Amino acid sequence: MAVVVFIVIAAGPALVRGQMSLPKACEGIEPQLTAALQAEAKSDWNTALMNYQEALRLKPTCAEASVNLGAVYNKLNQPEQAIAALRTAVNQNPTLITARLNLGITYFRIQRYTSAIESLQNVLKVEPQNVQAQKLIALSLIALERFEEATVQLEQIIKVKPDDGPSLLTLGQAYLHMKEYKKAASHLEHLVQLEPNTAKFHLILGEALENSGDSERATSEFRLATTLDSKLAEAHYALGQALLKQGSTKDAAQEFQRELQLNPAMVLAGYQLGKTYLQLGQIDESITALNNVLEVEPNFRPALESLGQAWLKKGVPQKAIDALERAVSLDPTWPDAQALLGRAYFQAGRKEDAKRAFETSQRLVNEERKRLEERVKSSSPQKNP
Repeated sequence: MAVVVFIVIAAGPALVRGQMSLPKACEGIEPQLTAALQAEAKSDWNTALMNYQEALRLKPTCAEASVNLGAVYNKLNQPEQAIAALRTAVNQNPTLITARLNLGITYFRIQRYTSAIESLQNVLKVEPQNVQAQKLIALSLIALERFEEATVQLEQIIKVKPDDGPSLLTLGQAYLHMKEYKKAASHLEHLVQLEPNTAKFHLILGEALENSGDSERATSEFRLATTLDSKLAEAHYALGQALLKQGSTKDAAQEFQRELQLNPAMVLAGYQLGKTYLQLGQIDESITALNNVLEVEPNFRPALESLGQAWLKKGVPQKAIDALERAVSLDPTWPDAQALLGRAYFQAGRKEDAKRAFETSQRLVNEERKRLEERVKSSSPQKNP
């Protein structure tokens, strides 16, 4: 699952309507600034832009006007111009928080995450508890796949704002990426206590619980997610997987079917449905489901292997051979596919081909065992003589 992204709200402008006094560097351009702010209030960004540009032509050292100009450029979806204006403001007044914060936001929006972090860290030097800067730094770190650093930042936010839902969600998902499943579950449990009716949160909590080994609770969370939102993407698939692990094969098949009704092109749901039908002995249904998967993803090797198994059980060795030869061509080093292909050849009366396939399968198994033994041996502590 993708890490959720906070809704980024632009930082407040340096100049606001009704401001009683202006910095000295901005004195003398009140008419232009007033006109710009009035235009902003009407969302007339082009008029605001023109007035800020005129104000800065008259008073180029007014850093606050440059901040507002940058904000208007962002509204007009002109990020490079916004960056130029905001960097000018930073150079003119390095302590102006709104300049650095808006600059960090702009960098974040155009996915220049390293630059965003640098600018936002400068905000924290002046305002260590600026939550918006902290959140955007964390999200930038996540985008750079620096999950451990991101969790440190998010944990700091949670200490100050323990009920901050977006931070709890992102922190939980970051721990999922790090495979710290118990930590993920802890934060996500707090989240669902705060927002018990949000199906997606129960789904993500279920994922954390499943991976931490608490399959029973995970199943309950998946089931609750589907109850709260029967159309939530991946929820029925997750529930089906959990039920399958518990041996509830028929129920699992129903959940995979429900997932495919919502998302017919979901390869994994189709594959698991085909495998589940195979376990239930519903061979024709299995073949249909697996062929549907291969229409979407022709080179999905696991589906080809399962399809080969289905045709073997149906007693149609040539179709099994067709599927399994394709599977082997995609990965000649997979011993299970070679063994299945050997069975198909044998069933078709091609004994020499079957012998070669079985020998290849056994050789691959032996090679893998040898690699594992060498790995264990190399990792074992050496005893002193």
